Amino acid sequence: MKRVGWIVFCTLVGLLTLGCQKEEARELSFSDVPNVLFIITDDLRPDLGAYGDKVAVTPNIDRLAQDSLLFNRAYCQKAVCWSSRNSFFSGLIPRSLGKKINAQNTFRLEHPDIVALPQLFKNQGWYTRSFGKILHNGQDDPMSWSEPFFEPEPLNYAAPGNVDKHPIINRAVSENRVNPLYEAAEVDDEAYEDGLMGQVARRAIREASQCSKPFFFMVGFHKPHIPFNAPKKYWDLYDRENIPLTEFPEPPINVLQKYSFHPYRYVCSFAEIPEEGSFPDDLAREIKHAYYACINYVDALVGQLIEEKENTIIVFTSDHGYQPGDHGLWSKHTNFELATRVPLLVSVTNSLFKVKSTFALVDLFPTLAELCGIPQSDHLEGKSFLQVLRNPSAGGRENAYSEYSRNGARGRSIRTEHFRYVEWRLSDQTLAGQELYDHWNDLGENVNVAGLSNYSEILSRLSDVLASR
Repeated sequence: MKRVGWIVFCTLVGLLTLGCQKEEARELSFSDVPNVLFIITDDLRPDLGAYGDKVAVTPNIDRLAQDSLLFNRAYCQKAVCWSSRNSFFSGLIPRSLGKKINAQNTFRLEHPDIVALPQLFKNQGWYTRSFGKILHNGQDDPMSWSEPFFEPEPLNYAAPGNVDKHPIINRAVSENRVNPLYEAAEVDDEAYEDGLMGQVARRAIREASQCSKPFFFMVGFHKPHIPFNAPKKYWDLYDRENIPLTEFPEPPINVLQKYSFHPYRYVCSFAEIPEEGSFPDDLAREIKHAYYACINYVDALVGQLIEEKENTIIVFTSDHGYQPGDHGLWSKHTNFELATRVPLLVSVTNSLFKVKSTFALVDLFPTLAELCGIPQSDHLEGKSFLQVLRNPSAGGRENAYSEYSRNGARGRSIRTEHFRYVEWRLSDQTLAGQELYDHWNDLGENVNVAGLSNYSEILSRLSDVLASR
């Protein structure tokens, strides 16, 4: 892969025309102006070979990692689809997006005039397009795209008897009791919407690669989000008996269950899933098998997208993580490590570098802008980590911020190199509870040590840091 140069080229970009024209029709060459391919998945935690997972079969993402900076501690700003996606898309952290943002409303409702990430590139001359789930289901930002966004009609099920079924996404409703939580259908990749969308995106990338104008494409896969449906050939890559169950199935000791936990009713609303209580081991292992099959499905589709990567910056990440049984949860929607930590690969090198520093998804906006020589917008709340792309040993953030509220308390969290601190406050700012997890000794966040005297100094310091955010 051609190494992307860090060149300020604003005057050159100003010469770009609005259309995507064939390079032979142009007198100017823009070979030093990088393309950007931003790939976003849904509910994917770092269960990838490149991150050391011994079960995952992810040869294509692992291959991409060999030309990338791999960020070991990258975090979303809220473990729910619409807030996380609107955050990195707009450059604002969730609490700045506005109180009215939800599954229907984007950041534009309260911030109609800010320049979004792809819109910034479009304004500077890039040919911008969107494929699949970028914001939330059905949400769009027309002013960011050179052409209308492409998202196929929902194709959630493909097995005989299931084809006409449509799950109610992210809502625990009785209608889901007729819908399987997962299926392994004997079908091609294009039988599901991700495969169909990926085919269209792949063709568009090939066409755009022949143009003189650089492109900025965002491609969003729905998987491995529920329902965990993938072609059977991806299920067959795994021996279910070798898929481990979670190492920590119980809630953390001293955890504030009223605020930190929820009953994962969405998963339990699907057919043949117990509506209450923990899952039997055989069912838990089957669900994890389905989750891994979906990861492998996405890996195959990613492999098709990255064939044309000459002079292209490729970003691969997820909107948030997932907890398939960890701490007794089957979802995201928490401030825990496994819900907020995401994979993040940025391919600007010719070899793999593992970055240990802490980063936030909201940092991608200023980083990509600076990397491509584009003046940054004033509204951005992220921090460029261009210095790390140039020197992987350079330091990143001191901490990454995330938030998730529940039961009348606002939950705010910071993750430093060695600790996670969570603070819960009521609407009148009364302190409702604190959580502190020591990642020196407890990577799984199994013990809340906030009440232990030997952590009082750290607790006080991190509380002050969070108050300044």
